[in-house]
Amino acid sequence: MRYKWLALSTLLLAVAATCGQQTPPAASPAGNLDDVLVNWEKTMTGARSLLAFCTRTNVDKVYQTTELYEGTAKFVKGAAGQPSKASLEMVKKGRPDIFEKYIYTGRSLYEYQPGTKVIRVHDLPVPKPGQVADDNFVSFLFGMKAAEARKRYQLTLVPPPANDKWYYYVKIQPIQAADKADFTEARMVLTVKDYMPRQIWFQQPNGNETTWDFTRVINGADIRPSEFEKPALPARDWRYVEVPRETPARVIRQQQ
Repeated sequence: MRYKWLALSTLLLAVAATCGQQTPPAASPAGNLDDVLVNWEKTMTGARSLLAFCTRTNVDKVYQTTELYEGTAKFVKGAAGQPSKASLEMVKKGRPDIFEKYIYTGRSLYEYQPGTKVIRVHDLPVPKPGQVADDNFVSFLFGMKAAEARKRYQLTLVPPPANDKWYYYVKIQPIQAADKADFTEARMVLTVKDYMPRQIWFQQPNGNETTWDFTRVINGADIRPSEFEKPALPARDWRYVEVPRETPARVIRQQQ
């Protein structure tokens, strides 16, 4: 998947494109896809800061392996005229020495690589107001408007499992060639209570599967700005490595 290192950072940063002052909708038994998508959009536009406790399961169908990572993702919307910020830290279950950590300061993305004791520094373009950097389809979960999602993907509200009254299940199929190169099929799970994301699953063209489970999401979390500053090196044997900006980037989509 393109720009895999931006997977969840981009997902959270995308909130900035549509964040407003709307109040999240009260729970209602939406019975069709349009209602679910509209309520999902309204919920996300009210987000100011998010703290998500999450797990990620990677299933490699070629090598018949399964990996589980656990951690947290954080997002803070920037003030007027200021960039938003985000971070992600995931640790492989049972192997605390294997971890992933990303810090987005609003201008740069710091990517930890514990195996080589390097922090890669990515200089990223800052989206203009009303735009979202579209690095992979996962970003649509928080940042894409319902009408745009309808145009870009084939979406289907599928029946939940028996006796499941707590979640909506939306099947996602790519239409554009660029998205087909990223995934063949995906599923988004939203809570009936407040339309917050609970899970997103996707299958890559090679058959591998990735599942993000958001076990708990705190909307309006108290997050310190200092958490998104340039990080200090963890130890003397670590170093920074500047990474040239990738060109051309994926399309930057205009929000309507």
